[in-house]
Amino acid sequence: MKIAVFVPSRPHFGNILTQLPFLCALKEEYPNAIIDIWSKFEQSKLLLTVNAADSLINYKKFSFIKLINELNAQQYDVAYNLYSGSDKVHMAIGLSKIKETFGHSDSKLHKCCYQKHLKVHKGFQYIANSHLALLNTIRSRHYTPNIIKSLVDTNISKESMGLTLLPGGGAGDYKRWNLKHYLAAVDKIATQYPKLTVINWVLGPDEKHYEESIPNKIANIPTKIHHSPTVPNLIELALSSKLSIANDCGPTHIFQMLTVPLITLWGWKNSKASPYNTMSEWFYSHEHSWAITPNEEDKCINAITTNKVVSLALAQLNR
Repeated sequence: MKIAVFVPSRPHFGNILTQLPFLCALKEEYPNAIIDIWSKFEQSKLLLTVNAADSLINYKKFSFIKLINELNAQQYDVAYNLYSGSDKVHMAIGLSKIKETFGHSDSKLHKCCYQKHLKVHKGFQYIANSHLALLNTIRSRHYTPNIIKSLVDTNISKESMGLTLLPGGGAGDYKRWNLKHYLAAVDKIATQYPKLTVINWVLGPDEKHYEESIPNKIANIPTKIHHSPTVPNLIELALSSKLSIANDCGPTHIFQMLTVPLITLWGWKNSKASPYNTMSEWFYSHEHSWAITPNEEDKCINAITTNKVVSLALAQLNR
């Protein structure tokens, strides 16, 4: 069996990570299938590195006719479309010879393009759940984002008393709570909660220079720096953490999807662009998730006080 999966047209690390639960669930449903990712960006090859799919087809330069012809040439048995915003893709799938076609969008007009179409509302739920909703509806299942645990061996015993910090924010400074705030908060948390055994720092290429400011120990608890960890490494790190504190950055989605204890910090892009609309799709609310936004007078992520973060962190650690 061959399956085509069209993914959203965004090259960002976090967006790609939120496609993992769907692909993991798809492999559960079709364990022997060959799965091709159809994407406009080479960054989607990340999905191949964790064996979530078998190959990538970049159709960015395909005309409408070529897109239909290539779909037919691949002789797919099934097609799933997670790219809800492209009329071109909806129509190409509808005009192809693929036997079983499934897609979602916020328009009933696309219903004619599929054997089964799911109408979804943008901003209704966390984006990984929106992707999963299509498969869950088609196959009458109840998959959740934490299915990504299947990408690692969860039988291996792991440290569970770590505090993990994710101070990245590739989209800009408006997403970055300052490192000095992180360091001050961690010092207070570690001092008041000495049960911690390690303090993990996840640093991407843009945060590499943070290393020189991070001490080997904080409140006598050793620190460990993880430079650009792989997806399996991030999963293992999330599962071994008693609590994580993070900016809204790509790796944070791994922690969100695993529903581990997590505090996320959100900033205003500018005085007219609040984080609230973004959170409707990119914040995953669950029993152990917390979101902190700046006060509306300052509208700046660095207006979030250290004491506020520390108070919430200690409350979660002591639950």
